[in-house]
Amino acid sequence: MPGLILVARPLWPVLRRVGDLLSRRGYSVETADSWSALLAEPGRRAGLAAVLLGEYGNVAEEEEILRRFRDGGGPGIPVLLVGGRSAVRRTRRFREAGVDIVFAADLSEEEILDRAQPLLAYGEMYRNAVLAGRELSDLAMRDGLTGLPDRRGFTLDLDRCAETARRIGRPLSCIVTDIDDLRRVNEAHGPEVGDSVIRQFGGVLSRAKRSYDTVARLGGDEFVWLLLGVGGDEAVRAAERAQRLVSGSVFNGTHDPVRVTATFGVASLSPGREWNAQVLVENADRALYWGKESGKNLVRFYPPGKEVADA
Repeated sequence: MPGLILVARPLWPVLRRVGDLLSRRGYSVETADSWSALLAEPGRRAGLAAVLLGEYGNVAEEEEILRRFRDGGGPGIPVLLVGGRSAVRRTRRFREAGVDIVFAADLSEEEILDRAQPLLAYGEMYRNAVLAGRELSDLAMRDGLTGLPDRRGFTLDLDRCAETARRIGRPLSCIVTDIDDLRRVNEAHGPEVGDSVIRQFGGVLSRAKRSYDTVARLGGDEFVWLLLGVGGDEAVRAAERAQRLVSGSVFNGTHDPVRVTATFGVASLSPGREWNAQVLVENADRALYWGKESGKNLVRFYPPGKEVADA
């Protein structure tokens, strides 16, 4: 049975019509006057298949609600936003806060639902997994130093994300990164400080990602970041944002402050192309190597069709 659809602040007539169509298709549709409904009764989120939001103009407040919703247990629930031209212009901001897709309010309800259908299908898959007690966080192996998923946990998530992206026709991107010249930190300060920097570096990546992305430690100072539903350009921007966070961070604790930089390699799979998740990771790793060879503290994208010999 389809799950619950929450329609919050349906100011736009098309949003109300979308809710009516979903109701006729068997979904349970609940309407709320305020986005704050996303933060009420956290335990109820397990039954949510999707959230539809009517944008009302207070962007800072909306972003805060979205981030709290994502951080508070709504990582895999699709969030769709309907708004005017100003909302469409702010698509990047809304996506960074947690919205999956932004629709212009002058679209028809049929067109919105047609575009939203892959996300709704994903929301059902996520809801069923939660209700069955099979959330990935319960399955993932954890790295003892950082608390992030380790290589085995990442492999589980890679398979899940690749299959989900293939089914719903959305892109999947991968970022592989490591710390530049960590050996010098170990030589200057000792391996304990090096481990501290690795642990804090994982924390910086966790702050840079969306709450429903996966960041895992592959080993040593190498980390990987999966972005479901994100194409190459947006993944590069995410890597650049993380690069700036790393460069601007001071890594400290019981030791003297340490500053480091990091290099990021990015690769992406697009719907309709050959779908090989392992090659995706390998290409991101090749882009990382390219960045190291080009001078470090860089973001490099591995372009589709690039030959291994070119890396």
